[in-house]
Amino acid sequence: MRCLTNIILFVCLLCLVAGHAFALVTEGVEVGCKTSSRFKAKKDLQNMAGQEAVRSYVMRANPGIDKASLKKIVAGHAAFVKGKTQQGFSYEGGKGCATYKVTLDDAAINRRLEEMGVGVQSGQDARVVFVIMEEPPTKASMDLILDVEASDGVKKLRGLGPFVTFYPDFQRSIRDAITRKGNQEGLKLQWLEQTPGMAKYKQAQDDPLMGVHFDFDKDDFVIDQKLMQAVRDHFAAQNGIVYYYRIDSLYFDQVKRTLKAKLSISLLDLITNEVKSVGDQEYATHVEEKVPSIALRDGLAEVASRAAALLMNDAKKEGRRMASMALQRQKLGASQPAKVSVKLASKRTLYKLKTQVESRVDGAIMHGNVLVLDLKPGVSPDDFVFGQLYEALESLGLNIPEDNVRISGNEAFIEE
Repeated sequence: MRCLTNIILFVCLLCLVAGHAFALVTEGVEVGCKTSSRFKAKKDLQNMAGQEAVRSYVMRANPGIDKASLKKIVAGHAAFVKGKTQQGFSYEGGKGCATYKVTLDDAAINRRLEEMGVGVQSGQDARVVFVIMEEPPTKASMDLILDVEASDGVKKLRGLGPFVTFYPDFQRSIRDAITRKGNQEGLKLQWLEQTPGMAKYKQAQDDPLMGVHFDFDKDDFVIDQKLMQAVRDHFAAQNGIVYYYRIDSLYFDQVKRTLKAKLSISLLDLITNEVKSVGDQEYATHVEEKVPSIALRDGLAEVASRAAALLMNDAKKEGRRMASMALQRQKLGASQPAKVSVKLASKRTLYKLKTQVESRVDGAIMHGNVLVLDLKPGVSPDDFVFGQLYEALESLGLNIPEDNVRISGNEAFIEE
């Protein structure tokens, strides 16, 4: 009964979190209208400001949205406007002009766009894909600060320490928190664990495929470079953006009875290699004495996930900015000649393929195990891949499944 009381108290303490931070964005707009009176002009302009703010935000965050969908989301602007501040107003000759600062619930807008099927991540062939991965922590960032009778006050990580044993639990907890927060804000985040073809990179049965694992031979946390390359190959053609989190510190102070975590998040554009750091976030809580070890494990996972969730308030905004830039880049690229990338296990076979097809394209360059083809103007990636490239592949004895072909906009990627 004593243990049960402690667990309940422990859980209650963890629930004391900072107040909910709403997802809001401010748009500056200028509107004008012709009306019969100054009073009517003010009223009409205030309503127009909300419409124009929603239109401005959607066109910036989701370039290429069709006119009918844009009109529909603007018509429902009242559901997304959280506040308006008039910056200036004039009325002369029957014409009113005004500038406003309009506060919008951007999470609600993006959720609505996804529901309508026109968001940046809508449909099977999403125009932007967000992936969750991890940057490796250092062993020094994880400690159990023990009682004063301990020889040095700190239990080292070497061997099957608690952080190594439970690390996949911490990874899943943080991943779940980032995913849950992203979903609340209208973002979908891809798990590598659920991505076809990625299971072969698991280091252990319980490996959640975050890109980091503990290497017992090196006695340290390491990056799985093969998995990282597979992620680049798989998601780059889909304007992949990686949400990287890093555990900066995670510890239990047995003297002060404190559980504490500090996390940071950065984002990586897989095509441009642009990296944007969002910042870091701490979260701590106090626990009573004689808390069962399993509760401590869950508590460490909880404080880490709480820190991640708080940090997502800023991370989701940066994610949308990078997604918007990716879509603008894709829109610009649509007017450029198409590209097809082919990855084969053998460089020799890849070279043979290059010699077979280079007369049919405008450019053919090998980068390691990848052949990049610039198609002739007017030739679409799907026509070239299924009409010409497959014929060349089969002549080399290669039978690549169609599931290994990914086409996104004006680009295609084929992997053996």
